[in-house]
Amino acid sequence: MEIVLRKHVCFAKLFLRVQPREIFYHTRNSLSEDIADEKPIFLVGQHDIAIIQEEDEKTGILNNDKKRIRDQSIQYKLRDKTRQFIDYIRVVVKGGTGGDGCVAFNRERFVSKVPPSGGNGGRGGNVIFVASPNHSSLHSVRRVINADRGQNGKGHMQHGSAGKDVIIPVPLGTIVREIDPQPNKKQLENIEEEQMNNNENLDEETKLAKKRAATWVHYPRYDEKNQLGSFFLEAEKMIEEEERYNRSLKTKEEKLNLDLSVLNAQYVVARGGSGGKGNPHFLTNANRSPKYATKGQEGQVKYLELELKTIADAGLVGLPNAGKSTFLTAVSNAHPKIAPYPFTTLNPYIGTVDYSDRFQLTIADIPGLIQGAHRNVGLGYSFLRHIERSKVLVYVIDLSENQPWEDWIILQNELEKYRPGLTKRPSLIVANKADITEKAKKNLPIFETMFKEKEQEIIIVPVSAKYKKNIIKVTTLLRQIVEKAREKEDRE
Repeated sequence: MEIVLRKHVCFAKLFLRVQPREIFYHTRNSLSEDIADEKPIFLVGQHDIAIIQEEDEKTGILNNDKKRIRDQSIQYKLRDKTRQFIDYIRVVVKGGTGGDGCVAFNRERFVSKVPPSGGNGGRGGNVIFVASPNHSSLHSVRRVINADRGQNGKGHMQHGSAGKDVIIPVPLGTIVREIDPQPNKKQLENIEEEQMNNNENLDEETKLAKKRAATWVHYPRYDEKNQLGSFFLEAEKMIEEEERYNRSLKTKEEKLNLDLSVLNAQYVVARGGSGGKGNPHFLTNANRSPKYATKGQEGQVKYLELELKTIADAGLVGLPNAGKSTFLTAVSNAHPKIAPYPFTTLNPYIGTVDYSDRFQLTIADIPGLIQGAHRNVGLGYSFLRHIERSKVLVYVIDLSENQPWEDWIILQNELEKYRPGLTKRPSLIVANKADITEKAKKNLPIFETMFKEKEQEIIIVPVSAKYKKNIIKVTTLLRQIVEKAREKEDRE
């Protein structure tokens, strides 16, 4: 007799055969070795917890004390490592629409004229960006972001609650710029419809009817009566004046251009629309029972481009296979991929260098550059945006090449063509692979004399990143240069 357990794992059905305990005790000796060695294992699904029950070798009883539990948060982190790195994206953000105002009255017995009691609608939700240190890529940002709508007002002066704000965490160092939208087919169709509605051939009555339908909320069976009254026309003029004033404020607003470089700082990029007014808002001495209210306004719609520029104290620049990733692993807590072929590093990595006195500095590693990278040769120049904020540039040169100084000249030219003046920042040259061959030992004095002839104050440090030789000297010099750069920034 066997019990068949059915388990859904990753949208697939698995059938596990488990012997019942009562039968398992009596028939264990008669089972073959293959069946006796089997253990019931519940595999891990997308939202499951793995529980592995182990069998005691002496008694053959399933031991429930030995369990292995895998948390969902760990699974998410493991899945997050395999996602594509994104440092440039275009998104559409939409603030929530405000709730509609309510038309209501406090009904009482034996009272013919009662005061209005309709509540105002709640405002729409805002779209907020937060500079988060826990994110290193823009892959989690949705292409279209919509905030929640505000609730409608209710009777007995119950105002609608505001729509929930949408908080989007973005990596620290993200630049947000507002751009002009590029209309697609649907937007072009909407524009054509608006042009048709604004056409002179369209009746003015039809235009006015559409405008009123989009603005006003009427008491039941009072749609036509309200529009014929003088009180409604006065209220309509008042709302039009408010709309003109709001339009004048919108024209004064400049386009967004934000730099999210402050830790945990929040920025509202799209505001929700204001809620509609209830009928008590239109109460006057002459009009004691207004039977109309306004609808909520639509939220802001903005087209944004997000560009990630990593914030680091030092940036590693070098040709492919120069040993940048190995050097970053030797001096910091980062663990990028290391392999003996070019373009191993495809995404930027950031490592933190810890000193004995609790001083810290960050180092950014970018993919290798080759000659012609400014023309998008190789992996292109897009990753150079991650060293634009670096205070210090660290050139990693392979000293075992025939003429390593030519590699340094290539890097200087590519950086200068990408952004003029980038090479004038404080810099340090790490002559890597100094212990491989005798050729490296001969190239070092030639490399040093070249800088002395040009009278350039750049320090060259020979190291072996693979075997961590002369690493302490590099980190000490790097700290001195970074401290000077920070002091200079503080003074400015």
